[in-house]
Amino acid sequence: MTEPAQRDSALAEAAERLVPVGRLEPLKLATVPAFAGMFALLGPGVIWASLAQGSGELIWWPYLTAKYGPAFLGLLLPACLLQFWVNLEIARYTIMTGETIYAGFARIHPGLVYAMWGGIAIANLWFGGFASAGGTALASLTHFPVGWAPRGQSLFWGYTMIAIFLCAIFFGKVIYLMIERFMLGVVVVTISGTVLAVLQPEVLSTAGPYFKTFFSFSAYFPESWDASDTNILLTSIAFAGMGGFGNLFYSYWMRDKGVGMSKYVGRITSPITGSEETIPATGYAFSDTTENRRHYLAWLRYVKIDDGLGVGLNIVTVMLMCWLSWSLLMPRGEYPSGWNIAVVQARFFEFAWGPVGRAVFLFVAAAFLCDTWLAVADGYARVHADFFFTNFRAARRWGFRRWYYTFIVILTAMTCTTMLFASPGKLIVTGGTIAFMAMACYCPFLIYLNFWLMPKAFPKWTHPHLLTKVVMHLVAATYMTVAILWLREVCAGRVF
Repeated sequence: MTEPAQRDSALAEAAERLVPVGRLEPLKLATVPAFAGMFALLGPGVIWASLAQGSGELIWWPYLTAKYGPAFLGLLLPACLLQFWVNLEIARYTIMTGETIYAGFARIHPGLVYAMWGGIAIANLWFGGFASAGGTALASLTHFPVGWAPRGQSLFWGYTMIAIFLCAIFFGKVIYLMIERFMLGVVVVTISGTVLAVLQPEVLSTAGPYFKTFFSFSAYFPESWDASDTNILLTSIAFAGMGGFGNLFYSYWMRDKGVGMSKYVGRITSPITGSEETIPATGYAFSDTTENRRHYLAWLRYVKIDDGLGVGLNIVTVMLMCWLSWSLLMPRGEYPSGWNIAVVQARFFEFAWGPVGRAVFLFVAAAFLCDTWLAVADGYARVHADFFFTNFRAARRWGFRRWYYTFIVILTAMTCTTMLFASPGKLIVTGGTIAFMAMACYCPFLIYLNFWLMPKAFPKWTHPHLLTKVVMHLVAATYMTVAILWLREVCAGRVF
């Protein structure tokens, strides 16, 4: 065979091992790795649950319950369950390709990822509210620095927690593993503490009417409704779980866990204590074989269990928190606000165990909220790094890890600045409103990606079940409908 013929043969063989999908470079053909075992892989759902506990579960759903009683409580369980289906489709793409969901959106159209990146950049400005909200709990617990006003004490503790977490991000050998272990500890602390709190007689005595309302799946606007709480209601629905752009983080955690085709992708490691691992800009596909089918379906079952674990833990947490609010705050007309946003709920423990119980709850509240800053900073840094690394070939020379740490520094500076200009509640509500609109916008594209684009390049047995398609369309329609109603209220000047 002549040299040109050999070259043409080699090119033809290479082309057969590439699978074109959408607008990015083709996927590389590889075999589906064997499933590694359920207990070895559970983790992304726990991080998701711990992160989800940061605002809706600790602050806004208890706020709505304390202020409006049964009016909106029936929305809580459906709002939580909606996110199972969103997470499932986000993770499905990652286990199929080893790519992040953001790369999947880039395969649809470059304009889509530019628009999403703009929305994410705006959302970045507000998540410092989680650190300052956690700071309110620590300030109330320690009253330190002595002589400072509550705002100054809260900011001091917020900045202190950010500094501690920043050190962990730079010195943790594998970033994902550091976050997973920390979040697991937070989940254990928060759920254990909340279960202890509901064992009070004053709480247990209200179980009947509370759970009847919780499982009613109904809602209404009470006569005492304050239109200024509209954004809080939207935030609560969006954050009945992770919410908004934050749901996309699930894809990144799945990839660093090595789920499915992500086994071929490296993890983000510390530039100080870790060795850099190779993270390719594009992912993988697989052919129609019995072995690939068996391995892929095992990974998909795992994702459903991990996703269900995360959503389930979140439902238990928010259900218990609202029960405490129903029993202890609502009768007294108290609810969290301002620079005491995570302090009022200390009564959950104080009624039963006095000052010691109050101190325990404030510690739990700080764990609820401060860990959220860590995971959100990590998630947004991954998204920004992914945007440049995936969409600009020149950016790949720098490496994914360097982009990630660049944005960790930028995001820290941004959030430390915005914390100075508004109370934590306002920051979280602003971010929550953006999150709700984000879900209304990206869910239709998620449907197109997994239900229309990917099936063209993958075996039939990877296609989502008809029931999954129907439910996901209903989920997207729900978010879009409420977003449209909210925009109508904004245009009418009834919501600001």
